[in-house]
Amino acid sequence: MNIYWVQQFWFDDFLETDGNWQRAYLTIDGFGTRNVAVTAQLNVVAPGAHIVDDGNTITGDLGTAAVGIKWYEYTDDSGFHHVDNSYFVPHAIIHNCVGFQLELAYRRVWAGATGTILYFDD
Repeated sequence: MNIYWVQQFWFDDFLETDGNWQRAYLTIDGFGTRNVAVTAQLNVVAPGAHIVDDGNTITGDLGTAAVGIKWYEYTDDSGFHHVDNSYFVPHAIIHNCVGFQLELAYRRVWAGATGTILYFDD
């Protein structure tokens, strides 16, 4: 693998305190067709909590966050392909990639994420 370009990305300082899911997206495309290796990880998570004390019962929930590759597109001998991920894929190596989207999902939390994209030749 001959890496010829390194690109960083980040989702800085996202805060949600009401318990409603929020999502932030970063789409990277328009670079032609490239081989890429993508990694994404949370770099800060400070979960909040909602606690209800109802006499003899305590209920509530905690904040959470996740980051990953939401979809990617590539070409091969059989044509163009669009792949939707149903979970938060933290890393991928995509040959002949034409675009991808990263997602940060969070609720009742202060969160941030970062990652790296390596552009390479075989």
